[in-house]
Amino acid sequence: MMALHQLPKYWKRLSPLLAAPAALLLSQGQAKAILNVNIFDDGPNLKVTVQGSLSQLGSITTVGQCGANGFLSGQFNGFPSLLCTGPTASVPGYAISGPAGYGGNGFLGGADLVSGFTFRFRPSSDPSISPHIRIDSTYVLSQPFFSSAIFNGKSLASEGFTATGLVGTWTIDGTSESINVCIGSGPCTSNPTSSVPGPLPLLGAGAAFGLSRRLRRRIATPLITPSKA
Repeated sequence: MMALHQLPKYWKRLSPLLAAPAALLLSQGQAKAILNVNIFDDGPNLKVTVQGSLSQLGSITTVGQCGANGFLSGQFNGFPSLLCTGPTASVPGYAISGPAGYGGNGFLGGADLVSGFTFRFRPSSDPSISPHIRIDSTYVLSQPFFSSAIFNGKSLASEGFTATGLVGTWTIDGTSESINVCIGSGPCTSNPTSSVPGPLPLLGAGAAFGLSRRLRRRIATPLITPSKA
């Protein structure tokens, strides 16, 4: 059994190890929320998905609708970039800051299939149009968000997308929330950062907490020396 006078030294060596799981748990709880937009070939069709979550939206700057169930306009066709997924509806909009567009020169008005929440994304290269996103008014902050649109018989090549991977990141004004856009298979296909800690870090922090309590109890308990016969 470890002598009482050795416990403070042992505790000092163990403290950094106990702090690591707790620090990891804290950093996960403070992770900012993001939306990942993917534009990619799905077999013979072109698919757009929007997934992730948002914890803030800032102040409403506009209200409107896309005008079609699904829309995809490239940056270089004479019409400012516009991406819509989900069913069209009049929904609130929020100002964003970031690049002027995400590439492409196609113009697809109306998808063959849409699902999920209403979403509109306009990073405008036209100075007369303020860049913004519009989000379904039924969306509950910090909950999972998903929206999609499928354009049958279209492809990245047919719509003039040449750059692949992460092509831009936008921020919702007045918040720390980000919107990433990826073309093809890229980093946006990974699971979005979650503010909920995973089970392994949680177990590690719980075990560390339990061990620290036992050590403190042992330090606080007086050492009883058996009496000599």
